[in-house]
Amino acid sequence: MSDAQLYKLPQGTERLVLDEAFRRQVLTHRVQNLFTSWGYQPVQTPVFDFYELYSPFLGTKADSVYRLVDREGDLLVLRSDITLFLARSMGVVLTDGHQPLRVCYADTILRHQDLEDISANEFYQIGAEFIGSKGPEGDLELLLLLDDLLNLFGLPEARIHLGSRALFDAAFEDLPLAKRQPLLEAVALRRWSVVGPQSSLFAYQGDSAGARKLLDSLPKLSPAATALSDLIVRTEALEALGLNQRFVIDLSEVGRQDYYTGLVFQVYQPGLGDALASGGRYDQLLARFGLDSPSVGFSLHLGKVEHLVDLGQLAAPSAAQKAPGATLGERVKNARSLRAEGRNVTL
Repeated sequence: MSDAQLYKLPQGTERLVLDEAFRRQVLTHRVQNLFTSWGYQPVQTPVFDFYELYSPFLGTKADSVYRLVDREGDLLVLRSDITLFLARSMGVVLTDGHQPLRVCYADTILRHQDLEDISANEFYQIGAEFIGSKGPEGDLELLLLLDDLLNLFGLPEARIHLGSRALFDAAFEDLPLAKRQPLLEAVALRRWSVVGPQSSLFAYQGDSAGARKLLDSLPKLSPAATALSDLIVRTEALEALGLNQRFVIDLSEVGRQDYYTGLVFQVYQPGLGDALASGGRYDQLLARFGLDSPSVGFSLHLGKVEHLVDLGQLAAPSAAQKAPGATLGERVKNARSLRAEGRNVTL
């Protein structure tokens, strides 16, 4: 072992110790309490699984995952997308006619980023998934939960941009899937010279009233009109709840994961370079692993926002006081008494 290896972490890994780790633990606990208050149950997905199960969903992102070979010679993949791993875990245990299931998680994913991306290859994500949800009600529940989460973090300026993967698929339905992928990336990056004639549609960003005018320009009852109408219905419901400032229709949001089928969204915070959370509807994903069950969910990269969250005055373990007493017995007795009062005390 060289000194260089001893004092240097592998590219992109994350290490939190002492007060930093305590702060994340406190924040995660508060998030879990919020999820619990909404009726979401925690789940734990495997750290790795068989690569072959996930390779159809990776597409151009296959090079970004970490792979290894187990003792039996099977090719495995480290968890790079919790939604995929969760769909695999739930798809094989759910049965026909199951009740809608609300689940949440707080865990690490690993995937390779470009060298220019200084964020990480190891990400700590929190998220929620509503499995078996149909219609706009499930989408709205997840969006309202996400709004509550941003309020918990004290991020009033964060904006949730709503788009539609169904709208993108409808607009380019005549193209084979292989030719849609470059267009998907171009729309997401707002490279309108690549998108071509459809640029005027996907460049729209605004409220539901403006989107209704755009809807009038689409052929009646066309798949694109239906997809945009569905998005408008959801946005109008949010606006009716007084959430105009939190949500905005942004048709350049098309969802880069191939499993998305309808509503997609990302969360942006002023001062951060990219989205801090993303999600959407994936109505056919669980069927690839077992039971067909329409679902919607989101994940948030906690490392991008935890430094912005005011947790108030925390009684950190590092600030623990030494228990008074001349003997070990006296210190043990006094420490127990002080800890019962909520104090952090060492012996």
